[in-house]
Amino acid sequence: MRYLLVILSIPIILGSGIRTHTPNGFHYPDTRLLVRLVLKGQGMWSSDVEELVIRTGAVESHFKLREGIDNGPELGFWQIHPRTARDILFRYLQRPGRQDWKQNLERILGYKLSWLLERPGRFDDELRNNDILGIALCRLWYMMAPYPIPDARNLPAQAWLWKKWFNTRKGTGTTRRFIRTARRLRV
Repeated sequence: MRYLLVILSIPIILGSGIRTHTPNGFHYPDTRLLVRLVLKGQGMWSSDVEELVIRTGAVESHFKLREGIDNGPELGFWQIHPRTARDILFRYLQRPGRQDWKQNLERILGYKLSWLLERPGRFDDELRNNDILGIALCRLWYMMAPYPIPDARNLPAQAWLWKKWFNTRKGTGTTRRFIRTARRLRV
């Protein structure tokens, strides 16, 4: 309950609109705070996870792009494909033993997941613009990985996991780019 109250105060802290978006452009303290609060609200926080989620957003979009590069279908700062997001929300979270995760996600989002499908375009709009949803989906995607989250101090191992699981072999990203971006942005 404590994290829910803090998450509900994010628009006041960040000075953003009702949908609780991070400010346009990368503002590191606000982004870190939002990531930490969402992960804690999900009950899925650790310092290693926090760094991986922040680094993933930094590498995927530099916290500037909300649309996929070259008209790709990926959306939001975490550049999540709508098909992947649907799989996580409407298949993975429906499995036995995942109801607490689903309830926590609905609590921090402030709506039932079914609301995303009630109007054409709503799902993509939320995926593109709702950073709470993007952070939560990023974390859940890594939860699905058959690999443990590497220590945040082991940047090459986090780069490997990002490439292996998040960016995949089909993605154009490289572990070298992940490491270079994380170091340049100091995340």
